[in-house]
Amino acid sequence: MDAKKIHKNTITGQQGINLIEKIVLEMGFLWYPTGAIEAGIDGTIEIRESATGKVLNTIIQVQSKATRGQFQAETAEGFDYLCDVKDLEYWLLGNAPVILIVSRPSTDEAYWVCIKDYFRDVARKKAHKVHFSKLQDRFDARCATSLAHLAIPKEAGIYFSPSLSEEQLLSNLLEVTYIAENLYIAHTEFRHRQEIWNCMRSLDEQVGSEWILKNQQIISFHNLAEYPWKMVCESGAVECFHTHEWAYSQDKEYLQDFVQLLNQALQSKVRKMHPVVFYDTKKNYYYVKASHNLSPLTFAYQSLENKTARTIFGPYYSRGKPKHIVYYRHSAFEGQFRQFDHKWYLEITPTYRFTSNGYLLSEYADEALKGIKQLERNQAVLGQVVMWANYLHRPPELFTLKYPFLEFGQLQSVSLNVGIDDASWLREEEGDLAKDSEADLDEPTLFPL
Repeated sequence: MDAKKIHKNTITGQQGINLIEKIVLEMGFLWYPTGAIEAGIDGTIEIRESATGKVLNTIIQVQSKATRGQFQAETAEGFDYLCDVKDLEYWLLGNAPVILIVSRPSTDEAYWVCIKDYFRDVARKKAHKVHFSKLQDRFDARCATSLAHLAIPKEAGIYFSPSLSEEQLLSNLLEVTYIAENLYIAHTEFRHRQEIWNCMRSLDEQVGSEWILKNQQIISFHNLAEYPWKMVCESGAVECFHTHEWAYSQDKEYLQDFVQLLNQALQSKVRKMHPVVFYDTKKNYYYVKASHNLSPLTFAYQSLENKTARTIFGPYYSRGKPKHIVYYRHSAFEGQFRQFDHKWYLEITPTYRFTSNGYLLSEYADEALKGIKQLERNQAVLGQVVMWANYLHRPPELFTLKYPFLEFGQLQSVSLNVGIDDASWLREEEGDLAKDSEADLDEPTLFPL
């Protein structure tokens, strides 16, 4: 006589239910399994106010589908689930909201979609297939607000106060932690910067750009009384000032000159780093220099959560002609020095440079920049701000001298005792645009100053 058997699929199904229950309880909601007899609904979530404990008698019905292996058509970004036609018809009946949760209990992964919202589209209903985004459709405790809004009818007028959870808001202001202590001024007979550059080349000297020429005076972070600078100015009459006298002066002209010096120092600093970054005086931004053989360049850095890497230069090919390069894309940023509360910061605004051959601007540059700006969302921009902050803050490499005139610290942030449910509001974005977010939802929100 054969012994009774329980198939692995049954075990996996129950593991999926257990995972859902665990996540629902983490939200502070209640979970009621349907039991042995069910026609397509495995359980019910009842909404509960976490702050007061009040149970609201509003529910969401849940259908669970669990697997041990790969999801259908799975990629790093998402996967598909093909619904049974009869199941789909059943889920669309009645007036209670129904969500489908597809899970892989072995990796604690669960993803969800509201059936009635998703299949309002006739084409989707005809295909009876759901595409899940691993970024946007993750089912975890952060979905609590979305589920509450789904369960509660709009006309009920019930309001949930913000969650008492701390959130960090990150700005695009990078703190300047060190500026050269002294600033020097000396008279010169030269009237144009190029004349000074030519003189330095004739001396076989490579000097930085941390100086300005104004009214036949050189203003610089370099000691102008020393060689080779004494060869282009009257070294016997060099004036030395403490940098703070200019950095926090009430004289607008002094401040303008000081900011110009900071910009000159930044240009010199990034030209000495790897990867090399240049400044475009016409476009007024800093951009990554092309690699010598036009191969892609990546930059590894510490994001807010994990170590990651980003392609900062590389070719982009035509969709119709896979071997045809449409343009090369360079990561770039606009940098503006600002003073707040007696401190200096560099405001970082990410952008891109598009070239036809790694050097000449592409004829499609404006169109390409407009297109990518329309697609990018807050998290994608945040990722680039964090990358540039890492680039400017990192210490010199082993055999590279420390840059002497300018150093940066960390991005400025503000902590709040309430949080924004990113998973909830981002879900409302148009599907294709929301999927273009390049950063993890665990990263804090970027706010510009």
